[in-house]
Amino acid sequence: MVLKWLGGGKLDHPLADEKGAKEVLEGLPQGDAAKALEEICHWLESVVVTEGFKTERRIEIILQLDDAAQAHLQKLSRDYFSNPPPSRFQEARLWGAISVLWNDLAGAYAACLEQVAADSGAVGKLKPQLPAVVTRAVRAHAAQLKWHYMRYQVGSAAVWQAFGKVYRFAEAKKLQRENVSLYVRNPVNTTSEREFVKALMLAASSPDCLMPVEIELAERIIAHLAGGLLVTDTHQPQATYNWIDLAGSTPPKRLTQAPPTGAGLRFFAAGPANAKLEEMIRIAEKGALPTELNLGAAYEVAMVLRVMRHLRTYWAATPPVRKHDRYEVAHRLSVVNGFAGVHARVQGGASAGPSESWLTQNISSGGIGAALDKTQGEWLGIGRLVGLSVEGGSGSCSVGMVRRCSRGEQRELYVGLRTFAKTAIAVTLGGIDPPEAMLLSDGSALKEDALLCLREGGYDSRVSPTLTFEGHTYLLVPVEKVEGGDDFEIARYRAMQQA
Repeated sequence: MVLKWLGGGKLDHPLADEKGAKEVLEGLPQGDAAKALEEICHWLESVVVTEGFKTERRIEIILQLDDAAQAHLQKLSRDYFSNPPPSRFQEARLWGAISVLWNDLAGAYAACLEQVAADSGAVGKLKPQLPAVVTRAVRAHAAQLKWHYMRYQVGSAAVWQAFGKVYRFAEAKKLQRENVSLYVRNPVNTTSEREFVKALMLAASSPDCLMPVEIELAERIIAHLAGGLLVTDTHQPQATYNWIDLAGSTPPKRLTQAPPTGAGLRFFAAGPANAKLEEMIRIAEKGALPTELNLGAAYEVAMVLRVMRHLRTYWAATPPVRKHDRYEVAHRLSVVNGFAGVHARVQGGASAGPSESWLTQNISSGGIGAALDKTQGEWLGIGRLVGLSVEGGSGSCSVGMVRRCSRGEQRELYVGLRTFAKTAIAVTLGGIDPPEAMLLSDGSALKEDALLCLREGGYDSRVSPTLTFEGHTYLLVPVEKVEGGDDFEIARYRAMQQA
């Protein structure tokens, strides 16, 4: 759609002059950040599709709209990552407002740079502003990708193609290393190259294995370490482990064989940032966080440490490998979720409670890969507890947790699950509250090394609960907490039969 706001041969758009722009910006809603972003998106689209704007004026307006959006974005982002988390309805509203704004900003900047590329005189006229424009364009595309990750999307081919095109413009104009202060509210100096490699490192850090708040922490940790990240147009053996094709339309890839060739290839890795990350991990292991690390809010050290260790794993020269071979198998699984749902299934069999039907793609001795219909899995999240029964099978239930999520362009969902045992048995423990638990076993016998699934808060390393099982009473001596999620804990105990 192309709009023409014309009057007497003159562009009559509300944002065509400074007075009109000031009135529009001052008229943005002040008490409703989501509504303010909605109006900013409307004006971004209008400015991009309206004919008659000079290149420099269109860019000036988009910069002003971007500036106006930042405070509202920060407010909604704080709400999105608040503790306790927002309701599902509110989370969807927040995500929609934030992601649409970044999508529209990325599209607006990309359109402007195309106009600059086509206008031979524009570069000279825009020379003072162009480094900031290009860096904001790269940052907007990076933010667009980040908010895709919040919904376990890797970013469409069009998004990655646009991202590469914007960065190629920065390189072509030799602006990628120009230092700029992006926003008055956030006067941190950065470059297009730095914003670019930050986005690449987040993409290469397996965000599909992180909860949304952990993705936010990972991005902030990467930003803190950005000065040490390495990106180059030639592969450096023993230094660069990842690559991306700026002319392509796919996310970065791990370099697993001889590097490909091509003018658009860029190679990257953590580089010197690895040593700094190790230092931060050592500080966190002592129960503190580096004072200069800006996480945007207060977080538990344990959560930040978990994210740091995750980054260390995926930034290593040798990537993580599967512990067990996987085999292609197609089974229909009846799936329930959450401690209450899984416990009800274990107590009542395969018919207990609402469930979803998933199709397995592969299995191993410690995990399952499965595909979901696009209407399923709205409750899914990293760390979510699931109970799995083969449809038409014995009715026994195995227990697992979601390790990885990714959503395709048609909204179909793929999940990777860690499974703890082949069967689960509902038991009642003495001496702890709540007493409900599930014994996770590969058979019906209670072994000396016992793995139990408890409700959240059930594990205490100072408390040894009792268990009556098959006519015998056992004292369960705590060994370690193995895993935990929003409503469950997996713990290991040493079972000692009582006289």
